[in-house]
Amino acid sequence: MIAAALLLAGCGDGGQKPDGKDRKATERAAPEEDRAPEVAVPAAFDATKGWAVKTSEGLSNPVYAPHAEEVLFLKKAPGGKSTQVVARDLRTGAVNWTGAPVALPVSGQGGTVNGTVSLLVSTDGETDYAVVKFSGEKGGDGASKPRETTQLTVFPAGGSGSVEAGHTFDFPYERETFAAQDSEGVVRMNASLKDEHAQPLSVDVVSGKQTTYTQRQLAAPPGVERCTEERIVGRADCDEKAMIFGVSPQGPLAYEGSKSFWLGGGSWHSGNSEPPDAQPNGVFPMVQPYYLGGVIVANWSVDRHGAIRHYEIRDPGSGDVRFAVRCEGKRPELDSGPPEPTMSGDRYVSAGSAVLDLRENKGYCFEDTDARKRVTFTAVDAERGIAYGTVPAANSRPDLPVEVNLAGDEVTALNPDVLPPAWVAEGVAAYTPEYGEHSWTDGFTASFYPSK
Repeated sequence: MIAAALLLAGCGDGGQKPDGKDRKATERAAPEEDRAPEVAVPAAFDATKGWAVKTSEGLSNPVYAPHAEEVLFLKKAPGGKSTQVVARDLRTGAVNWTGAPVALPVSGQGGTVNGTVSLLVSTDGETDYAVVKFSGEKGGDGASKPRETTQLTVFPAGGSGSVEAGHTFDFPYERETFAAQDSEGVVRMNASLKDEHAQPLSVDVVSGKQTTYTQRQLAAPPGVERCTEERIVGRADCDEKAMIFGVSPQGPLAYEGSKSFWLGGGSWHSGNSEPPDAQPNGVFPMVQPYYLGGVIVANWSVDRHGAIRHYEIRDPGSGDVRFAVRCEGKRPELDSGPPEPTMSGDRYVSAGSAVLDLRENKGYCFEDTDARKRVTFTAVDAERGIAYGTVPAANSRPDLPVEVNLAGDEVTALNPDVLPPAWVAEGVAAYTPEYGEHSWTDGFTASFYPSK
């Protein structure tokens, strides 16, 4: 389904990733003025070294490209009518390549940009792709109304110099629900088959192929109890409500939003193998599936009050459960939805207070118990098996930082001044904005600190 490689016309030397030794030999360290501020970081990292991006540079919240080992930013042109990808080396902060300027759609008589711009990263094999997403309006001249639009512009990461776009996709609707997978080179849109204006679709950033999914392609296997129950009460069945949450090599992965998921047009459905005590908690879905790292991560509610979660890792082709872990806490979490999982180093998946080890097929839970406080994870250092996060403090004070040895099941309190990293990759701790474009510390958009 996905092409293994693509020769991009007009990309010059930016379309191919240079040999690692060549790049390392020509890397430039970040200039002195780009050095990271000395703040309190975990002991494994060196606060006296590293690099940073100042807010005055006008760069966006960074996104990491794991195979290229680059940190990607967006930089708006003066006037805001175009934007540009800037790729900097994870370890040194040196600029590796810049994307050709992306013209943003304009609308109205004044030709203004009316929409939002963000940066996604998708991966196919060992190659990363930066995807500039614009979602908003275009056209209109005062007499006619502007039209909704979503534009995706794709650049191959890992190059050098100036890089031209490989593909540009335009869609006649405004949708913020486009998301990039960390595998298969796919960007997908989460829409229901019942949506008259936009159907579930995916785009292959490597080949340029677009796929709009039909009810037949997303159909659930027949005879599934969860779907049968829906039909009995006269509501729309699984097939009619289907959305996609991933595109696997075996086909699209579908779900109906609250109770089940399955391989579209395939042979398995979670309703035939769900946890026996799975149930809605009255606020959030009974199950929320995700596709990342080539596996399905399913987050089940098995307690009506939301205090117990059941996490599974499933094979997308067969639907079989590789392993599962039940996380039981004393206090329910009714102030937020199921935490979205993140991948660290192709090994660990973290979600809220749970960490799943894909290499050892084992899960770790750090919920609120009689013995210890609940840990909310922010990052996992995959090379060391150490996770970072926070625990609640008393009297409404700021949360306290902790370090967790996963294999040893040990939680260690850190100095209250220590800042847990937002993510860790290749031994580098990253500090990025927590909310939108806001600085994480005065004068800086992001900072990166190496291991000692």
